[in-house]
Amino acid sequence: MKNALSVLLFLLFINLNAQQKFENYFVLKTNESVVVDGNLKDKIWKISEKKGNFIQHYPYDTSASKTKTEFMFAYGEKSIYCGIICYNRNPNKDFVLQTLKRDFSVTNSDAVVLSISPFQDGQNGFSFGLTPKNSQREGAIENGGGFGVTTAWDQIWYSATRIVKDTWFAEFEIPYKSIRFAEGNKEWKFNVARIDLKNNEVSTWIKVPRNFNISVLNFGGGLIFPEAPVRKGKNIAIIPYASDVTSGTSPYKSGEPFSTSKPRFGADLKIGLSSSLNLDITLNPDFAQVDVDVQQINLTRFNLFFPERRQFFIENSDLFANFGFRQIRPFFSRRIGLGNTGNVPIDGGVRITGKINNKWRVGLMTVQTRIDTLFGTGSKNYQVLAFQRKVFRSSNIGFILVNDMEGSKSEFAKNSNTISGIEYNLQSKDSRWMGKAFYQQAFYKGAGKENYSHATFLLYRTLKWEWAWNHEYVGKDFRARTGFVPRIENYDPILKRTRLLSYYRLEPSVMRTFYPKKSKINNYSFNIYNSSYYDSFLKPTESLLQGQGKIMLQNSTEFRASLGNNFINFYTPFTPVRDGKLYMLGKYQWNAGNVGFTSNNRKKLNGVLDVYFGDYYNGKRYAIDGSLNYRKQPWGTIGINYRREDIDLGQLGKTVYNLVGTKIDISFSTVMYFTSFLQYNTQTQNVNVNLRYQWRFQPLSDFFIVYSENYTPEYNSKNRTLAFKLLYWFNT
Repeated sequence: MKNALSVLLFLLFINLNAQQKFENYFVLKTNESVVVDGNLKDKIWKISEKKGNFIQHYPYDTSASKTKTEFMFAYGEKSIYCGIICYNRNPNKDFVLQTLKRDFSVTNSDAVVLSISPFQDGQNGFSFGLTPKNSQREGAIENGGGFGVTTAWDQIWYSATRIVKDTWFAEFEIPYKSIRFAEGNKEWKFNVARIDLKNNEVSTWIKVPRNFNISVLNFGGGLIFPEAPVRKGKNIAIIPYASDVTSGTSPYKSGEPFSTSKPRFGADLKIGLSSSLNLDITLNPDFAQVDVDVQQINLTRFNLFFPERRQFFIENSDLFANFGFRQIRPFFSRRIGLGNTGNVPIDGGVRITGKINNKWRVGLMTVQTRIDTLFGTGSKNYQVLAFQRKVFRSSNIGFILVNDMEGSKSEFAKNSNTISGIEYNLQSKDSRWMGKAFYQQAFYKGAGKENYSHATFLLYRTLKWEWAWNHEYVGKDFRARTGFVPRIENYDPILKRTRLLSYYRLEPSVMRTFYPKKSKINNYSFNIYNSSYYDSFLKPTESLLQGQGKIMLQNSTEFRASLGNNFINFYTPFTPVRDGKLYMLGKYQWNAGNVGFTSNNRKKLNGVLDVYFGDYYNGKRYAIDGSLNYRKQPWGTIGINYRREDIDLGQLGKTVYNLVGTKIDISFSTVMYFTSFLQYNTQTQNVNVNLRYQWRFQPLSDFFIVYSENYTPEYNSKNRTLAFKLLYWFNT
């Protein structure tokens, strides 16, 4: 604890330093309706000020953009508008367009991106993007934007683009009802980015150093309103759904075939309690349209992390899901309704999330699952309370309380699990310093003395240097049933039981990056990284000391290589070999390396390849992990990924794992898509086929057809599902 408090005081001190300069844009108000057609011919655009003079973000960040971009803003009674003029340098070249599908990737598509932060907290905002073909991309900016944008967030907004010979135009309309903002604020923060990949350039209005994401909120200007925007009238959206799911061949009852058709009805409600606080209610959700998980090969002793994809849990999800670290999460929403044996029906849930004012942010959620006799699961109730208080310019202090209860109502109090936690999230004024310090504690019947966890993380980065420090401690009695804390659980395959072990972790790293001038090389870097685990007596149990080098060319091609020394001390038997008769126990140490290559993703044919080689415990391991993608502009992409693990542990056994995945994305238009996904995993002995058709017939109203089937490697069907789902968005 003393160590954690010392780092916390240092993090607080950092906020008192560093300054960031801003420019402003003064928005004009219009009392006339604006026609969003991509022509920018409305009266308000004729009198609004045009801003330009963009600065390169890539390949350099020290010169003016070679591609000219200008933008304008206006606002009215119901919406804020943005018009962007994108001058088309080298018009004979094709645009780089991955897809017409919504939520495209800005790393491989020509686009413009608008980032806005209505709260002046430096932590939360919204991102809206458009390609020249009017494909939309919206996302939530969380934790200051330092790690990108969460595009799982969906909302209604309107756009249009128009392409002429040497220019393309983008026009945005963002209704006040679709975003959260604090009423009374006459100043929002914003930035505009131009992704011009066909000319190998990314630029922003306010300079963003190239070692930061273009949506980092601390790099932005001020959007100044003569009168603060006001959300008028009620903001209520009702999204009912109807679905029919036909299933067959259950593996859960001795493979006995069955066929059932389950028509289901439910609804989501969104109620704006204020301009910045939202109430979400879900009744009998089924999430039949959710994308399938991408399969992985697991060579560790612990469970793998899979991201949340269900819409009810997405908006403001960072309030709950980002507490702690990736492997010390007090709350993990996939614990709700997703069991080890299949989906557990959810009766309903309620969430209140958003801003109370510029300083306070709050989240409250409760979800009830029902008894499921097929899978033998009991009724569960989950409750989460979280809030954040802004401190300094863009840092915050947060608190979370997670509680789950299972069984009958009379048993709830006896069989409950509660986690409380407090943390400080640092982001300095110039975003060079980022960090976190937290303490969490578990409360449940029979909890031992080691029922807590704590950690600190600190990152300092400039254009040339990146220094990072991390420490973790998790006690063996820190049981978070609704969280994700995998490393304390060590399964013994001989005794068929799980042994709980406390651990410490230290994780320092340093990286130096060089930027040569007048070279085909954009940058090259060297990194030294260490991750070491210790038991509760501070005896080493696992470590990795690794050196890595990278070279990135001006065209975004990357070469990389690494060499590492590994050590592990097994306290419980383990083997990564599927058919091994013997288990490893005790100490092992070995060296292994990796070489990798990422091609120019602006090309229509592009790929990634990594090769792993060297010793592995007391044997050898060779692995290949690669993907190849072909883009048929602008309507489709075909991709294949392949991973092969060849492990030879001598007398302990040998095995080969293969994971093959193919994905075909077809965009019939900007509102109609088809996705085909085939995955074959020899480790899990499973073949998965997933076909998904989506028609967005009006904003956020969709019709889905989803077919999914799982097979054995001999192609005997385990189970299959065919789902039809219709969602319709009624919005006041």
